Amino acid sequence: MTFPAERLGRSCPVLCVILLATPASADQSVSLDSLQISAGARVFSQSCLPCHGANSPSALDLTDPIELHRKSPTAAKIVREGVMPPWLPSEMGAPLMHSRKLSDVDRTALLEWLDHSGPGKVPATEVLPPPSQNCELIVRVAENWRVGADPGLTLRSFALSRDHAIDRHAAQYFNAVELVADAPGLVHGISFLWDELGYGARLDASDPAPGYDAVGDIGLNASGSGGGVSRLSTLWRLPKGYAIEIPTDAVLIAEVHAEGRGKVESPAATVRFLAPTEPFKPVHAVSVSAARVAMIATACEAVSISIRAGAHVKSIDVFAKDANGHSRCVLNIPRWNEALSEPWIFDPPLALDAGTELFVRSTVNEVAKDTLVDANASAMNQPMIVLLVADKDADLIREK
Repeated sequence: MTFPAERLGRSCPVLCVILLATPASADQSVSLDSLQISAGARVFSQSCLPCHGANSPSALDLTDPIELHRKSPTAAKIVREGVMPPWLPSEMGAPLMHSRKLSDVDRTALLEWLDHSGPGKVPATEVLPPPSQNCELIVRVAENWRVGADPGLTLRSFALSRDHAIDRHAAQYFNAVELVADAPGLVHGISFLWDELGYGARLDASDPAPGYDAVGDIGLNASGSGGGVSRLSTLWRLPKGYAIEIPTDAVLIAEVHAEGRGKVESPAATVRFLAPTEPFKPVHAVSVSAARVAMIATACEAVSISIRAGAHVKSIDVFAKDANGHSRCVLNIPRWNEALSEPWIFDPPLALDAGTELFVRSTVNEVAKDTLVDANASAMNQPMIVLLVADKDADLIREK
C-alpha cells in the first residue's frame, strides 16, 4: 500500500534501544532539591536522551526522575558491559560517521552518576529539526503483519508498489530514508532493494500471508542495495553529493526485522524516501559474502556499508585487498549483535582502486555448532555485506 508523495514536517529520532526495567523497592525515592548539573548528567543528556527522551522511538522515557531512579542500576550494568551506547564497529576499520562511542572520561562520569541513581538536574537534550527535503516516495511497510509475543528476532519481506504519482518514465533519485514506526522499538531494521524483474512481487503474491517468509534478496540484488533504516538510525542519509536511483517500473522490496516483546504487535511503519537537494553522483551496490569475493572494476568511492547476519555470528571483518596484494580492514565487528545492527556511513568516503578485492571473514558462536537451522537461518549466519559506491569519475547529475 502506498500514499501520495508529500512533504511532512515530522521530527525524526536519532536512535532507539530498550533498557530492561529493574523492580523498585517500596522505600525508593528521588530528591529533586539539587539543581547541580554533574558531568555524568551531561553525558546522559548527550548520549542517552536522544533515544530515551520524551517521544523517542524506544518508548522508554528516562526524563522522569523516578523512572530513572528505578532503572539506573540496569542502565549502569549495560553501560559497563558495552551494550550501551550501541555501536558495534571497532576503530580497526575505516572511519565512520555518527559514532556513539564514549571516551573513558565520559564513561566513568556516566557510570558514577548512574551508580548514585542519577541525582540532580539533567540538561535537556538537543532535538534535531525535521528533514527539509522533498519526499519522492512514501510507503507503508508490513501493515498487515503481526509479530508474535515470543522473544527473538524474526524477518519477513514485502513487495511494495511505487507511488503512481511519481513520473514512471523519468529517473528519480533519493539520498535519505526516514522511518516512523507505529510501535517504537518493535522494528529493529528494514533494508531495501529495487526489483526490476518482479521476482519479489511473485514471491509475495504466492505466499497467503502478508509478505513472504524469506530474506529480501531475489538473486540479482542484495537487500540493502536500496538503502536501509534501523531503530538506531531512523533517518539514514548518504553524504552530500551522492544519491540512489529509483529504477523505472521497479518494485520496492522491504526486508523487515522485528522482535517479539511479550504480546502480539504490528510492526507497521511509514517510510519516506527523500530527494537530494544538490548535484550528486549516482551510487550502486557491491555485495560480498564469506562465500563470494567482490572485485572492484572501476575506481570508486564507498559511502555506506550495511550487514545482514544472524544471531549465531560472533565476529565479522570486511577487508579490501588492492592490486598489489596489500590488505586493509574496512569494517571490524568484534562482537556482533544483530539487534544493534544499522547501516553505517564512511567519513570520509572510502576510496577503492580498480582491481581491489573485497572479502569477508566471520566466526560463529558456540550455540551455532549445536543448533539445527533452516535454510533462511543458515543464510543469515553467513554475513552478507552491501557497500554503496559511486564511480570516481562519474558525472554529477543536476536535477531540476
